[in-house]
Amino acid sequence: MKSFLATVSLLALLALVTIGCSQQSAAQSADPALCGECGQVKGTDACCAKDAVTCDKCQLVKGSPGCCKIEKGADVALCAKCGQIKGSDACCAEDAEKCDKCSLAKGSPGCCNIKG
Repeated sequence: MKSFLATVSLLALLALVTIGCSQQSAAQSADPALCGECGQVKGTDACCAKDAVTCDKCQLVKGSPGCCKIEKGADVALCAKCGQIKGSDACCAEDAEKCDKCSLAKGSPGCCNIKG
């Protein structure tokens, strides 16, 4: 009986560790997003900075990854694999030129702005 309880306890512990680790991995691999209010990568120091200069065309921060690439309003998810706007025609395009510095699609909103 003691070995049965030890086995069940070990299996329960393994299940808890496995579930916890898979939830952590999912959170770590979440696709980054561009802020719909400023165009910067969400969660960065540059996101919604008070002293940022806005672009006259798109009203997002001038020079931000989203400047003139997204519409002001809702956040936009970026693909962590290629740096393009997730689900766009350019997302994970096989013929996309890769950036030498970050290995994401050269010129994508995520290029050199997110970790691929």
